[in-house]
Amino acid sequence: MRPRSMPNQVNSWVPSRRHVLTLAGACLLPANCLYASEFWDKKDPSQWTGEEIDQLTSKSPWAKQVTATYAPGENGGYGQQRNGGGYPGGGMGGPRIGMGGGGIGIGMPRGRNRGGGNPGGASTQSNYKGTVRWESAQPIRDAVKSTLPDAFAKHYVIGVRDIPLIVQSPARPQDTDYPDSTTGNSTTSKPSTTDQATKEAIDNLKTITTLQPKGRDLAQASVVQQMTPGGTYFLFGFSKDSLDFGKKDHEVDFYTRLGRLIVKVKFDPSYMLYHKQLAV
Repeated sequence: MRPRSMPNQVNSWVPSRRHVLTLAGACLLPANCLYASEFWDKKDPSQWTGEEIDQLTSKSPWAKQVTATYAPGENGGYGQQRNGGGYPGGGMGGPRIGMGGGGIGIGMPRGRNRGGGNPGGASTQSNYKGTVRWESAQPIRDAVKSTLPDAFAKHYVIGVRDIPLIVQSPARPQDTDYPDSTTGNSTTSKPSTTDQATKEAIDNLKTITTLQPKGRDLAQASVVQQMTPGGTYFLFGFSKDSLDFGKKDHEVDFYTRLGRLIVKVKFDPSYMLYHKQLAV
């Protein structure tokens, strides 16, 4: 009697034509279709829920979550501390000159450098996380229900939230005596120069903050404001006359350096459609 041959083992799940087409379609959808049915195009702003507003203003085509990186040479080895935080002692609340806290930050930029790692192999990743948002876009204005300062009229406006500006306090002369305001006696302690250092740092942000559509000339910020004294919310304005892009473009790069920290993010205008119109 001839032995019965064993049947070939086959995969028990065979995708149907419908499954194949569905998977293929999911991979081939153009970018502007991904948000085609989102709530901001289907509902009036007055009907947006708190959860929807949070999504639009923190994680949407107009708002990107970002982790700041240390500028080359600015980590100083702090990133190698076992308890993290970017400063000796760890934690995100390290010393912040100009941010309402004590201590001294390390360094303002000496020149433009978008390069890679820090000398000595220290990590460039920081613990500072924030949001970069296209504040002048109409859906963002509808969500937050406020207007921008007059200085930003006729500007594209990018906001950076929750990332501090860490500046270096100017060195104090050690051989000069200053009168103590309380006792009248001489002292080598000079009145705080924090405010001046911060003002100069904010002025410098105009030259090192840029917006650049891919393949086009970049534009420098022409207006910069720190929205609350000592706060971590900055607005950067770029003249609309200096930038040329539309919804057929797929990449606009934002870059700034807040003292020791670099913040950069990519926006895709083909996603940034509000009722089928480019909203920037």
